[in-house]
Amino acid sequence: MQACAGCGALVPEIDGRVHSYVPSSPGCWKTFGEVQADEMQRFGYPPAHRLVVDAYMAQHPGDGSDRRDRQSVFVHLVGLCAVLEGGLAHSHATQVLRRVVQRQDDFPTVKRTLRPGQLSVLHMLGAADAADYERRAGEWATAVWDSWSTQHELIGATLHAVLGGARS
Repeated sequence: MQACAGCGALVPEIDGRVHSYVPSSPGCWKTFGEVQADEMQRFGYPPAHRLVVDAYMAQHPGDGSDRRDRQSVFVHLVGLCAVLEGGLAHSHATQVLRRVVQRQDDFPTVKRTLRPGQLSVLHMLGAADAADYERRAGEWATAVWDSWSTQHELIGATLHAVLGGARS
């Protein structure tokens, strides 16, 4: 077992594929894939899917040297903000994320100054039913969002600009 450098989850130490700009250990990336497969098989495409993807991606930021990793963490943080702070429905949050990407040519490098959050993708394993899965997703997403507290103002302003129709 090894701790994932991105989120700290204790995952199997394996050789394997990882995402090209999402720095996670192969064991963590594999676990995320297993969570996604279990979700699809048991619950279809539940509302929690948006939070699960946003939480994972925001918990594994790159160093900002690649535009794609800057965009990824920024956009997924906007997704967390939209649902957790803005109270938007998961489906509406997805539309907001598309608008963020369309409105910005580049994305700032955001830095997390706190630990990656008390929960990780491991929190999603073993959900008893859809309601438990939704609850766990909300808990994990909240922990990840809280870990980015120094960026809340910037992310919130971007969300407000997109919802208000202004260019961010």
